[in-house]
Amino acid sequence: MPITEHDALKDAVDFAMLSPCQKSKRGVIIFNASAVFAHGINGPPRPFVCTGDEACRAACGKISVHAEQRALMSYVPGRDTEAYLLHVKAEDGVAVPSGPPSCWQCSRLILDELTIRGVWLLHEDGLRLYTPYEFHRLTLEHCGLPMIEQAPHGRQICTCSDERCTRSHGKNA
Repeated sequence: MPITEHDALKDAVDFAMLSPCQKSKRGVIIFNASAVFAHGINGPPRPFVCTGDEACRAACGKISVHAEQRALMSYVPGRDTEAYLLHVKAEDGVAVPSGPPSCWQCSRLILDELTIRGVWLLHEDGLRLYTPYEFHRLTLEHCGLPMIEQAPHGRQICTCSDERCTRSHGKNA
């Protein structure tokens, strides 16, 4: 029986509930129709612990290992593997809708892993699939960061709005 994104969502919620983070429990599954390849949960790196105090909560995203990072660190794709990554936030054993793609640390790792074909996120209207490129682009937009792509002939195209930027701008740069 093939593994669907709904199966992966259930598994990701189960893993998220194992997270030691007291602020936000996150789970990730890397899968395709025939196998689950890796999973990850968010939390501080070993041997550190989540205290749940204000300082820990305020710095959580910067001092913890993200669920995507843990899953990608344990993911060993085969040569012909194509997989999807599903990320979920869970509360009391239930998946809750996430916001827009917004973590630049994870989006760049996902984009760099060439066998990841898509990223699933749960939104108010259900699961949505993003291409790794779209996920990264939307993350950079959300964070107010420029997106620099390699153009033909080795020139860079920058999509930032800073007129002081010295990189070539626009599609015809």
